[in-house]
Amino acid sequence: MYVFDKVLPKDSEVSVWALQKFLLGEAEKLVGKKANDKEVFQPTFEKDGPFIRNRVQNDGAWAVLSNNAGGYWPTALYELAHETIHLLNPVVGYTNYLEEGIAVAFSIDLSKSETAHPMSPSNKYYQRALELVQLLPDGVYESAKRIRIKFGSLGNADPAGLKELFPTLSTKVAKELCSECNFT
Repeated sequence: MYVFDKVLPKDSEVSVWALQKFLLGEAEKLVGKKANDKEVFQPTFEKDGPFIRNRVQNDGAWAVLSNNAGGYWPTALYELAHETIHLLNPVVGYTNYLEEGIAVAFSIDLSKSETAHPMSPSNKYYQRALELVQLLPDGVYESAKRIRIKFGSLGNADPAGLKELFPTLSTKVAKELCSECNFT
């Protein structure tokens, strides 16, 4: 299990940065390296988090975590794990169900393995994204790694390319995985 600082996340930039580096390392082991042209910056906390914020120069991004995460380490890890998958190839706006599903799976798995208080989403879009990625034939992470090698990012995947990689994947699932996961 991850050893958390005794200071709250909102009061320890150093510890939150250490957690970000740990999660980035774990994500890269499972699904491949982050984009070379993008930098990951210090996470912050806001009432409307979690999400990622891209720099104006579009040379990198950082995770904006919720104020709840600022007061509780297991929530900080859960939210930051999810956002870390998005930080591998940050985009402006919504991504697809594929990337959201990988982010959900990673956040659940790291929450289970690294905290005493495992978390999972209640949001129907996240639940659907997770269901979809669990249908990938090579397992969630190995499939994600193969997809990132082929397309450069999860967000760039297209249904025809997914079918090339995974011939047994249904066309309907491939299309849904590549569709925008818009929560509005």
